[in-house]
Amino acid sequence: MSDPIMLRSFWHSTVRPVVACSLVWICLATVAQAQPGRDKDPLSWDRNVQAIVNRFCVKCHNESEPSGDVNLAQDEDIRQILEHRRTWETALSVVEQGEMPPDDARQPSDEQRQHLIGFIRRTLEELDCSEAADPGYPNVRRLNRVEYDLTIEDLTGLRMNLAETFPPDASAYGFDHLGEVLSLAPSQVQQYFDAAQKVVAELIRQKDTRPELYIRAFGNKPANRDDERVQAKAAAERFATRAFRRPVESDYIDQLMGLYDKARQKDQTHQQATGHLLSAVMISPKFLLRVEQNRPGLYEAYPVDEYELATRLSYFLWSRPPDDRLLDLAAGGKLSQDDILEQETRRMLADPRSLALAENFFGQWLSLRDAQTHQPDREQFPQFNEALRQAMQDEMRLLCSEIVQNNQPVNDLIDADYTYLNQSLAEHYGIDGDFGKEPRRVQLADRRRGGVVTSAALTMLLADPARTNVPRRGNFIAGRLLGTPPPPPPPNVPPLEDVADDGTHKTLRELLELHRSKPECASCHAKMDPLGFALENYDAIGRWRDTDNGQPIDASGEWTGGEEFDGPVGLKDLLLEKRDEFSATLIRNLLIYALGRGLHGSDECVVQDCLKAAQQDEYRFATIVVAITKSVPFRYRRNPID
Repeated sequence: MSDPIMLRSFWHSTVRPVVACSLVWICLATVAQAQPGRDKDPLSWDRNVQAIVNRFCVKCHNESEPSGDVNLAQDEDIRQILEHRRTWETALSVVEQGEMPPDDARQPSDEQRQHLIGFIRRTLEELDCSEAADPGYPNVRRLNRVEYDLTIEDLTGLRMNLAETFPPDASAYGFDHLGEVLSLAPSQVQQYFDAAQKVVAELIRQKDTRPELYIRAFGNKPANRDDERVQAKAAAERFATRAFRRPVESDYIDQLMGLYDKARQKDQTHQQATGHLLSAVMISPKFLLRVEQNRPGLYEAYPVDEYELATRLSYFLWSRPPDDRLLDLAAGGKLSQDDILEQETRRMLADPRSLALAENFFGQWLSLRDAQTHQPDREQFPQFNEALRQAMQDEMRLLCSEIVQNNQPVNDLIDADYTYLNQSLAEHYGIDGDFGKEPRRVQLADRRRGGVVTSAALTMLLADPARTNVPRRGNFIAGRLLGTPPPPPPPNVPPLEDVADDGTHKTLRELLELHRSKPECASCHAKMDPLGFALENYDAIGRWRDTDNGQPIDASGEWTGGEEFDGPVGLKDLLLEKRDEFSATLIRNLLIYALGRGLHGSDECVVQDCLKAAQQDEYRFATIVVAITKSVPFRYRRNPID
């Protein structure tokens, strides 16, 4: 529908320079240095503690040999330690529990261990939140595949799923929409150009069947050529304003109309020439990238403008552009008012479009997206089929949506007294009743189901194709839910079957106990396995079972703090006791998702503020989200470094 040469010329002369200027971002953190007068303190980093770290830790945790992906050698002062707070929180945990240094390594004296523990604990508690949080430096964010499709749908009314043919989006920190991994490469220009052509062609194809979409993009049929140009300009301004998520500059419209005029001079029709304008808008970096305006000369943080705030809010909660209400509030300068911002955040969470947050945030943080591709062993589990897979996915999607849209406590992810079942999944769970083909909300009387932790979807995902995987399940709970992941396993770990060579049939617990008897394996498995065993009653497709290899399942365990528990209900009780750790982990991940970047030192103040707000409101999801949208990192930015 459009002239490729003309549009490519427009790209190189007008659009490409904007891309080059926009793809600049650096994220730095400024954190307070150590307090003076500590040179004689036994917990002084320079005087005592750094030497302990260098002697007992850095040999394995350095840049060239970062065991467990942990590099402690990179932190040479307290500022850097605070920037890598999560690493040092994990270090504190393993040193306190005697897991590190490992048994076969040189050990610190009791006094040295206490000095290290005392230093880390005091340093991490020193976070100064008296000053405003640093929003960090901006990063330019390209629309990922989900955002692109939803944005095209909002802009044109067409649900075409064009991004399904795009290359997969890169991920960082567990999410696929972060600015640092979503640049706009020249090789991608052609895919967006082709997609824009398809959108324009589809609008024209549906001119008679869906005339409202055609008129919104192209306008009504004009009476003469002069009217056609006026209408083309109006259409371009209307389309570009929605596409760029803010009022469009008149100079840009003039450039588009130059493109229109050239097309008409080549005897192209009004429809063809207008199609060029629409295509040009859809390959502009102002559409494909979330570019925010700089304020030259300012060195301190400053609020994003109203339209940028609307865009941040809408892509956080809906993965799509601002609606008319948000744009109207932005135009009136009202969206940034605290009460209006909270009101709009809660409105948007209650809106069906927040399903995108449920699917994209929870789906990535909890790996629930992977249920779509996980393949159980069909010979071992012939009852597993695609209808059951869909029912498992529907259960998780609807549960997470209820938490988002109905402002449920985040504890429901651990232990909910309701779930969503159809006949297939109810039978899989051993629940009697007539449920029909479509999932519906069901009250549960048995705590062995309810929430994500004991769902068929998650317990299946955390299993091998043919059997359960205790360490994987335990590692998920410790790391993904509680934020204290054990280090990765060492290389060349033998399969469990090779651990026992006496030819007897052993339960998984017995095999793991043999495996754990090796010193190099003991410390990590002591942290993972008890949590994983609590879920051992769920087989590799999430069905309940009472025996393994003909022997009764022992689902008891003891957490590293000495808490004992038994089975999934006992595990739920343990996690509910640790709801602050769980909620803080959720908040950190949600903040990464909202900001589109990794966290730095002062972001921990935002995490703590969100946690306090949650504690005062029964840990409800909307309260956490409101605290994030009101935070400094969400509402402010800095100029990029030259």
